[in-house]
Parts: sequence; C-alpha cells; structure tokens
Amino acid sequence: MKDMYESAGQFTTNMLNQFWITNYEEDEDYDQIIDYLNKAENFRTFDDGLTEFIKKHGYVEDDSLDKESLIKQKTEFLYGRFVEKNIDITKATLENYFSGETRPDSKKRNRDNVFKLCFAMDLSIEETNDFFNKVYLDRTFNVKNIEELVYFFCIKNKKSYADAVKLIEQAKKILHSEPFQNMDEIVYTNSIREKTDFFTTEEELMRYISDNRNNFNRYNVTAIEEFNKLLNRIQGSKDDRDFINKLKKQKLKKNMTNQDRQRIQQCGLVIQDALKQNIIFDTDTTSEYTANKDVSSIDFMLFIIYNSKLPIGTEKTYSFANNAHLLKLIKSNFPSKHIFSKIRKCSYDSFEGLRKAIILLAFYEFCFDADQQSDDSSDYFDEFVDQVDDILTSCGMAPLYIGNPYDWLFLFCIKSEQPLNTFRGIIDEACISEY
Repeated sequence: MKDMYESAGQFTTNMLNQFWITNYEEDEDYDQIIDYLNKAENFRTFDDGLTEFIKKHGYVEDDSLDKESLIKQKTEFLYGRFVEKNIDITKATLENYFSGETRPDSKKRNRDNVFKLCFAMDLSIEETNDFFNKVYLDRTFNVKNIEELVYFFCIKNKKSYADAVKLIEQAKKILHSEPFQNMDEIVYTNSIREKTDFFTTEEELMRYISDNRNNFNRYNVTAIEEFNKLLNRIQGSKDDRDFINKLKKQKLKKNMTNQDRQRIQQCGLVIQDALKQNIIFDTDTTSEYTANKDVSSIDFMLFIIYNSKLPIGTEKTYSFANNAHLLKLIKSNFPSKHIFSKIRKCSYDSFEGLRKAIILLAFYEFCFDADQQSDDSSDYFDEFVDQVDDILTSCGMAPLYIGNPYDWLFLFCIKSEQPLNTFRGIIDEACISEY
C-alpha cells in the first residue's frame, strides 16, 4: 500500500485511510457496500477535483460566499486564465464543471477541453497526468493520436496552446501526404512516448511524425494484446468445448481417466471453475442459463465470472447500465458481452471500456491462481496491485486508483478473505437490490 500513499494528496490520503477501515463483507451482507458505492460524495467529484487544482494555481476561495456565488467566482477565475492564454472555451462549459452538473466524458471534444484546461493552468506533465488520472479519471496522453502527441510535446516543453494548434496543423498535413511504404511495422505507444520524451525542438517532432506516419491513429495495440492474452487463458476454446461435450455425452464425470483430468487442466479457467462448482455436469447445480450454453462462449465466461446473467447484457428485460444500484462511473462501459465482442473485433473505441475489461479479467485470473495455490489471502493485496498496475501501465493506462469507484470495487474485494465471492456477492446485490 506504500505506493498508493506515495505522492498522495489530501483527498487520496483520506480515501486510503477510510478504505482500510471499511470492512462490510464479514456477514456477506452487501447492503452497506452497495450503499457506499451509490453515494457520489464518497468519491471526489470533478468540480471538487478541479477546485483543488485551481487553488494550487492562484485561486483563493471566499468562504463567505454562498454556493451559487462560489461557482461564479471559480468560473470567472478559470475563464480569466483561458482569456489570458487566448484559449477558446465558453463560460457555460466551465460553469457546468463547477456546478457538478457535468463530468466531462471521454469523447474527443471533452478531452480537448480538458487539455485546454491544462494549458490554461500551466500544468506540468506530472500535474497533467495527476489531473487526468485522479480527477478526470481517464488516460492522459494517447500519443498515437497525433493531436495528443503534440499536446504532450508542448506541455513537456512549456509551449503554449497556440503553439500546439500550429503544430497540429503541420502534423495533419504530414499525415495526409503520401503514405510511408512500411505498412506492416507496428510502433507501440510506449515506444512513441519513450522516443518523443527527449524531443525539444519542433523539427525533431515533425521529422518523427513524418517517418512514422502510418502508425498514428492505430490505437490500443498493446492494450488489445494484453486483453487477448488474458481472454485466451480465461475463456474456453472450441477444443475445450468439444472435449467437455464428449464428457457430457459419454457421462464420464465420475469415471474420468488421468488423461481426462490432465486435459481439464488445460481448459480455460472458467471451465475449470465451472467444473469445480459442479455447474457443468451436476443437474442439481446446473442453472437454466448454463444448461445448454456453449462453454467456449463469452456468455458462459461472463456468467461464471459474475455468477449472474444480469451484467452480461443479454436479458431483454434488464439493463445493468440503467438498473444496477451502482454509481454511473462504475456502470458506464461495464464489461458485457457486447463490449467483449467489439474489443475482440477491434471495433471498440472506448478506452474506458477496454481498461475496465482488462481489470476484470486480471482480477479473475489472479483470484483463480491464488485459490489454486491456497495462499494466505492477507498477502493478496500488494501482489494484486503490482500485477495489475504492471499490465495497465504497459498499455498506457492509469494504474489502479482508490478514488476511481470502479477501481475501488476491485481493491475492496481483493482485501477480503474471499475476493471472488465478495465481488460476486456485490454484483448480485447491485442487480437485485430495491431502493
């Protein structure tokens, strides 16, 4: 836990202190944890985080003002910074940020506005990373996006937003010129970041863009590789399905050979998990949902992970995004069959959804492996955080953050005595609770 406290501000420190004394799962009564995860005030709102940042950059709050007047005062202060730097934005946008009515989503227009905000406040690279990861709750610089690569270069070298606009225009002209011939070579995000990190001149940047122009706008290559690596180990394969169907047809559950048992150890983790729970062969524990389900399908995999069909997204009468009793920040792009299918087809453009899917799979894999090894659960937390953070940072994603409600859910579960059962219990309670 030392790393999470390191360089933590007051808000993060308070969140961590509260986190360690929060322990609701002992009686397997998840009402309290669902209640906690439904209160936005338990997590920092965008306006609170933005206010904290502008206070570090010259804003002095007048405690005698009422809420409406404070919103106007903060809006005027920040808008003044935009005007001073000749950066275009509407007062209404800033006022919405401070009123708490709007948490900007990850769409391009909103990301551009958040970058503008970083330029307006003269944030450093470190401060920009903190603002994105801990307030905006999204990745910082996607350097495979030509505009965000330019933002990275300009903020790092203390150039203005006007400089960034000019360089983006130049870069786009380069991208629209004749394509480079080496179409097969893939340049990974981390490689771009490492190479451009040392650039100090505009000429270096433009030369790099020209030499590598075919590799821009090809997003999430590393992240999708990590996603597929996890998925291939967890999800059953077609060969696994055929093997299980053979066992079911021949009713060999009680008379398995050593060869059969060894083959089971090679199956996807959810199939091994389902066999352990007697979900596949035992008619008393086989649910209506899994009775004739293809064990190599996404549906089956998610059912075993969640122990519920409701979050999967296949029920016509139930929408997890609309009906689950969790904060929108958790439910938004929550891993479903639709999201998994689109990621596999490389047709999914939500970075948030991809990050959430990776965290879910990494959590399940970790819990399965830990259960197989029968390790002391008290040792899980630091190992889990290190393992998942390594995956996330290799993908250019923010590490686990206690102030992100989605991350908080998994961190809370991993510190419990039975992490996977705690997770399943919370998801089940969130789906069926009446408030």
